[in-house]
Amino acid sequence: MTNFHTTVSRRDFMKGIGLAGAGLGAAAAVAPVWHDLDEVTSSSAQFKHPWYVKEREYDDPTLEVDWNVFDRIDRTVSVLGVKGRLTATNAAHGALHPEIQKYIDMKKNGRDIEYMKEKFPSYQGPSLRDYSLADANIASRRLGRPDFTGNYSGLTIKTPEDRNMTKWQGTPEENLQTITNAFKFFGATRIRVMELTEKGKKLVYKNESSGKPYNFKDAAKPEDTGSEYVIPNTARYLINYACLEATDHVRQAPGPTYSGYCHGEKVSANVHYFLGSMGFMHIEAGGFTPAAGVGAFAGTTEHSRSAMVGTSYSHGNLFRWMGRVITDMPLSPTKPYDAGIARFCVDCMTCADNCPYGSMPLGDKMWEHESPEEEKVKNYVAGYKGWRLFNFRCPRCKGCHGTCVFNGGNEAVIHNIVRTTQSITPIFNGFFADMEEMFGYGTRNPDVWWTHEVPTFQFDPTYLF
Repeated sequence: MTNFHTTVSRRDFMKGIGLAGAGLGAAAAVAPVWHDLDEVTSSSAQFKHPWYVKEREYDDPTLEVDWNVFDRIDRTVSVLGVKGRLTATNAAHGALHPEIQKYIDMKKNGRDIEYMKEKFPSYQGPSLRDYSLADANIASRRLGRPDFTGNYSGLTIKTPEDRNMTKWQGTPEENLQTITNAFKFFGATRIRVMELTEKGKKLVYKNESSGKPYNFKDAAKPEDTGSEYVIPNTARYLINYACLEATDHVRQAPGPTYSGYCHGEKVSANVHYFLGSMGFMHIEAGGFTPAAGVGAFAGTTEHSRSAMVGTSYSHGNLFRWMGRVITDMPLSPTKPYDAGIARFCVDCMTCADNCPYGSMPLGDKMWEHESPEEEKVKNYVAGYKGWRLFNFRCPRCKGCHGTCVFNGGNEAVIHNIVRTTQSITPIFNGFFADMEEMFGYGTRNPDVWWTHEVPTFQFDPTYLF
């Protein structure tokens, strides 16, 4: 791709895709003006989106929401992952709904592995080195998880008082820059912030599956009282920090890899310690807020066909760890954006077509659920017009992470042309979606990973901007 980047002009590329003569002129009338391809591939700063990305107003992502219907999720009767499977049990026998059992059996029998064998006839399935790599990668997950207040068992956070210093003071803008630099130093790729306005609070679940509520109160500090989780009203900001999945290995989807989670847990410990050491609350919100929903509101991602996975114009579906922390640190919120992803997904069904379990929606955005079995038991969150994962079917593999058309990396010039052109006009969306396999950005034979040059620390450096 380096040679392509330095030798192919915009005009030659347009000719190459059949837009010469009058077609080229028509395309140029609506397409962005590039002086050269280096300009197209220049990376953007943290707080400055590329020119073709439009910022929207707070609480107004490209996801259409009916605020009269959308409300805090009740986990005792609601869905979201495993809970969704449990809501559709056979009441008389306590057995799983037949549709759920069918897809659980598919996962147990290795449908994702069989899918890769069908796609790549030479692939014989995971070898010992594949299993060893996957297990060794998660062997470092020994810190455990933070509790509600953001503290780790056995880890004492040194506070400002411990250092004979006062709590950090900074403007909201300075503080946003501070956490951005710190979190990126820890290993996060994108750091965004949404304010917990009355609308924003609706993204905080009402309770956990046992019924124990998350309550906003005029309290001095966050607390787990045993009967409730208390979120102080002064904790007004929800930080969303995104960590990448192994950008190279994920393309062997749906082969096993959980590096994004392992890496994210390390960053999580750093994040909580840092905020606590600066003197601020750091409530762990990953378990009671929706990752993709927060991503859309904070301006990390857009809602897309992949539903549970938010899609970024810069990183596609490669944000596997979407950390969420609620804090009282004064922060300047970041805005949702429109990069044309939600429009592109209408025509592009690459993730859905490549799902081994058929758990991705194929139709257009809907207020209801596309799946009859999920609609029958209302196994979805109501109040927004979008795409919804088929919870009955999805075993939480990672096929949709590795197949997104936007995954190409910042130096993959074709992806920058896709990003810019589709944000202006949708007429080429179908063509661009078809190019995913042609340019080799989709899934690969899992055995290939062992024979090519692997990027250091799992991440292709072209993604780290």
